[in-house]
Amino acid sequence: MTLYPVILPIHEAEPGLSGEEKVARLSRIAREALGISARNSGIVLGDLEKDEDDVPCPSNGIHWSLSHKPRCVAAVVSDGSIGIDIEEIEPRAEPIFGLVASEEEWEMGGGKDWGTVFRYWTAKEAVLKAAGIGIGGLKKCRVTSIPDDNNIVLNYKDQLFKVEHKYYRNHVASILKGDNEVHWVIVEDFVHS
Repeated sequence: MTLYPVILPIHEAEPGLSGEEKVARLSRIAREALGISARNSGIVLGDLEKDEDDVPCPSNGIHWSLSHKPRCVAAVVSDGSIGIDIEEIEPRAEPIFGLVASEEEWEMGGGKDWGTVFRYWTAKEAVLKAAGIGIGGLKKCRVTSIPDDNNIVLNYKDQLFKVEHKYYRNHVASILKGDNEVHWVIVEDFVHS
């Protein structure tokens, strides 16, 4: 299958929205991105529901994943388990290095820097989303090889997962690709609600 992950930039929100209203707006926009991924894939989505652990349930046998941050959202559909994540590359508290990767993983990536933190973070999160596991499994998901700047291979529970990255506006997005071909869709001029 060819995967069509979608990235939508977020335009300024209306002033005065509460935190909950901002999250609801981002979720709506991420679902719009999901619709674009489905259309590009020739898929008709049914109801989008989550289980009691907030894990997306397949819709008409189609798996889906989305991620949203204040400046960008990302979403994808697939006929198999799928995960996508997007993060803005920006400094955070130093303890994040120990949470994201081991010293061996940092050496493999050329050392500790913010770009590598979010490359690893989003790659691991994409794998964990596909597995239906939350961020608590981050340390159990390990980088095993880095073929190039846009691909990474991880091991989770003795299974290897291929992940592809896309860099956009100081963000890194990662998608669990497996053996699928990936065509990233970025809609710069999308008008969202």
